[in-house]
Amino acid sequence: MSVNLAPALIKNTSLRKIGILGLGRTGLAALKLATDNHINSFIYDDNHELAPAASISLFKPYTEWPWHELDAVIFSPGIPTYLPAPHPAAILAQKHHVSIISDIELVIRLQPESKWVVITGTNGKSTTTALTAHILQHCGKTISVGGNIGTSMAELDSPGINGIRIVELSSYQLEITPSLNPDIAAILNLSPDHLDRHGSMEKYAAAKANAVQNVKPDGLIILGQSPNLQPLLPAKHTARLHLIMASDTPKTTHQNFALSGAHNAENAAVAATICREFGATETDINEAILSFKGLSHRLELVASVEIDGHQIRMINDSKATNDAAAAKALASFEHIFWCAGGLAKENSLPNCISELAHVEHAYLYGDSKNLFEKELSGLIPITVTHTLEEATTKAFVAAKKAVIENNSDSFVLLSPAAASFDSFKNFEERGKYFCDLAVDLCQQHSLNTQVS
Repeated sequence: MSVNLAPALIKNTSLRKIGILGLGRTGLAALKLATDNHINSFIYDDNHELAPAASISLFKPYTEWPWHELDAVIFSPGIPTYLPAPHPAAILAQKHHVSIISDIELVIRLQPESKWVVITGTNGKSTTTALTAHILQHCGKTISVGGNIGTSMAELDSPGINGIRIVELSSYQLEITPSLNPDIAAILNLSPDHLDRHGSMEKYAAAKANAVQNVKPDGLIILGQSPNLQPLLPAKHTARLHLIMASDTPKTTHQNFALSGAHNAENAAVAATICREFGATETDINEAILSFKGLSHRLELVASVEIDGHQIRMINDSKATNDAAAAKALASFEHIFWCAGGLAKENSLPNCISELAHVEHAYLYGDSKNLFEKELSGLIPITVTHTLEEATTKAFVAAKKAVIENNSDSFVLLSPAAASFDSFKNFEERGKYFCDLAVDLCQQHSLNTQVS
């Protein structure tokens, strides 16, 4: 069954009784917020151990919820509403005309005060969200930052009527947040992703377009430089439109290693444009950018070692789970020894293939290694390995040899271009594993050098 359930179910009713499906961080935060606002809740998760002891009386299989009494059901982002197959609770919701909503929608309905800034896109949204928050904090603004970046908005205190919420939203969240009415909304870019959940590029794009469909009349819509973003604009809007240009990029961006690459220059341009709307000066913006440490698992410098006056730098870009994201990493450095692989989201690597000029050698591992080998064969030297550990170790050995022979810096880059689920629980676990390997390899080299 592949019925698009979510859009048909959205309705703005008052919330007196709800269901909460999924008791991870998002579901538990939604439960607390609902309870604090005297909303009766029914909760369920396949893992019964996630139910809080204090709320065990609320835990009941969704098949036993009083669906005819529910005003809405909150789905955690990982639960499908229609594709690749609707969760059985989604079918029950449709049958009983119950809205499926996100935790973001719950916050909007219960805490409408404060300014809302929404940031989305296929790639770069976490970096842009974090950088926007960093600059505004540097300027002394009262903010809360959350959403898809890792912290549920439902678990954060309201920043107040003069405060600013900075919210990263995924396509999943955007589909089930009907009351979204931001002051500023930015779409960074758009490339194929999550097509198993949306069914087509058109539906994925439509989900992203929800970010800008209802921006306040006196608000601001920001679009990145990709030409495929303007069709996402609503047919009619009175909000101002800002198309990002190179001149929007703050001057100090290229001085911060955490913002390497043209894609991060664009991310910084978007963040700065948002902050200028809240009165941030160029001095404030440039100062804040210099102190921005970047995100874990996103072009993260995790270890380095000096050899004859040159550096091997170990870069963790585990968050690059698709072709487009990995291609941006490949465009950010020179003399790259590239570790790639995992569970492929796509059957080809067109973006990466266009950015191979600085790749010295690719070390492939994981479920996608044969697919990636076929894609890259004849274009660059390739070594197929069994594990990320083997790939990283061989890349480090080759990078050392290149530094000595070429008298130039080298980069060992983990930018997988694939999901992590073939070998790891998530991209964070994969990135942490690489970080530990990188530190060990650099330390071992240093110890061997001292001994010799």
